[in-house]
Formats: sequence, structure tokens, C-alpha cells
Amino acid sequence: LPALAQNIRVDNTAALNGVSQAVVGAFTVAFLTSRNDRAHAGGGFLGSASGGRSSARTALEGVSDADFRHATDRLYEDFVAQLQAAGFQLGDRAALLEAVRRMNGTPFDSGGQYEVILGPNADSRVFSPSALDGVWVPREAMNLINLPRFQAGRSGVGFAMAAQTYARQTQTAVVNAVYVIDFAQADALGGYFAHRSSVQVQAGLALTPEASRVFAYAPNGRVATAMVREPIAVGGDFGVFADATSGGMRATEAAVNALTLLTSGYSNSTRRYVMTADAPRWAEGVDELGRVANGRLIGALRGR
Repeated sequence: LPALAQNIRVDNTAALNGVSQAVVGAFTVAFLTSRNDRAHAGGGFLGSASGGRSSARTALEGVSDADFRHATDRLYEDFVAQLQAAGFQLGDRAALLEAVRRMNGTPFDSGGQYEVILGPNADSRVFSPSALDGVWVPREAMNLINLPRFQAGRSGVGFAMAAQTYARQTQTAVVNAVYVIDFAQADALGGYFAHRSSVQVQAGLALTPEASRVFAYAPNGRVATAMVREPIAVGGDFGVFADATSGGMRATEAAVNALTLLTSGYSNSTRRYVMTADAPRWAEGVDELGRVANGRLIGALRGR
């Protein structure tokens, strides 16, 4: 499958210069399962400043818990292999986890359903690899996933404090990854000077920008980060993408719009879409996306 890898934003990566000892701290994958996209037209400079609104709600179906778990395990296996290929010698996590638990750090159960805080917020299933002990959402990623406040603090702040102390005391980098994987892309057209708005949605696997990142607590106390700035995406046919808007919804919308056009000069549009994945092809796409993303982000963290 062809893949496109775009810009990566890096920060403090020099903190890992000369560092070869590392452990994996957190590896968390949020698979988006539904998303809302909206556009609003302002009516134009000479218009009413109240143009039409368009919205699209898109859902992912056809992917089981077993599929999500297997995909997460495959992503993690490749992540570990690429860390080693980048020159990191990975050690045992047991001492790190003991340090985290002394700080009352507690992971979340893998497979939970949580809201991901993006431009338009989206629902997700959040997984960790079966080789790890649960979902950790470190402090640097706490603003991405809407977790219960008290437990989020113990999972996020407690984990980060313990991991940074462990990194300094053992001169070992603690490397973490938080990935948000989308299943659709939307083009929203509108704005103040537009008379019409629209939302066009299509299927596609991508690592979400300004959310997906690899970061490491370095032995010198700094946090080295490589974050996706533009989507890392893979092309391919991963299933059937269909308009699932009901006939009743369309009829109601048409009736309301007929009146709104007469009184205000604009109309609204609401659509529901479903991406029904072909599980084997979806898994192949996630594998390819993971290989590209792991390589790009780990390479950026290493200054390559």
C-alpha cells in the first residue's frame, strides 16, 4: 500500500544524544470509532451573516475487540523493533513500574471507550498492547483523551513524575507513544463569506496530527518529543463507505429547509455515514500505517 508521511515537529531531541539504554513506558492507541464534522456558511459580506450549516456523523463498524487488540499488538511489536534498530537497548520495565506504583500510578483497562479531544471531538476505543500492563496516558497526553479526572491524574501525573525520576536515577530513557488513528477524512467548506457550506467525507486510515506523538523522558530531565503535524496516511480500500442517512431524516430536513429557504435564504444539511471495514484489509492498512509512523517518529526523535 502506498503511504504518505508528512511533517514532524520535534522538541528537545538533543536530550537523547548519546543515550542508548531505554525502556518502553506507555504505548497507547486510540482508534476513532465515530466522528462529527461541521461547516457553517456566514452568508457573505452582503448576506444575512447566517448561512447554511452542514454536518456529517461518521461511524466505524465491522472491527471487533479482537481486531483492535491484534492491531495494537502488531503496532507495538513494530515499535519495539524500530526502537532497537534506532540504537536503543531496551531493558526490563519492572523497576519502572515499581517506581510508578510508589507514586500511586494506576493504569486504565485496555479497550475502554473514551472521547478524544480534537477539533470536533470524536469517540474512540483506547487500547494498550497485551505485553504491557494496561493503558497509561502520561501527563503530556492527558489533554487528548477525556478520562475520569481523578484516575487521569494518577495515570498521567503520577506516571510522568515517576518515569522522569527513574530516567534520571538509572540514566535510562523512558520512551512512550500515544497514537490516535482515524478511519475517515473530511473536507469542510464554508466560512463567513460563503453562501453555502458542505462536508465531504471519505474513508482512509491516518495518524491524527497534533495528537499522535512519540516522546521520551531523558536522563537529563528533559522531555524529547516528536509529534505529527500533518496526517500520516495510507491509501487503500479498507471496506465499504456508505451514506446511512435515513429516509425519515431526509424528509424532515427537506421540509424544514423548504421553510428556511423562504424565510432566511439558506438551508441546512445533516448526513450520517458508515465505514464498514473489511477486517483483514483494515488490519493490513493499520500495519502499514504503523510501520510508516513508527519509522518517521522514532527517526525524528533520534534526530534523523
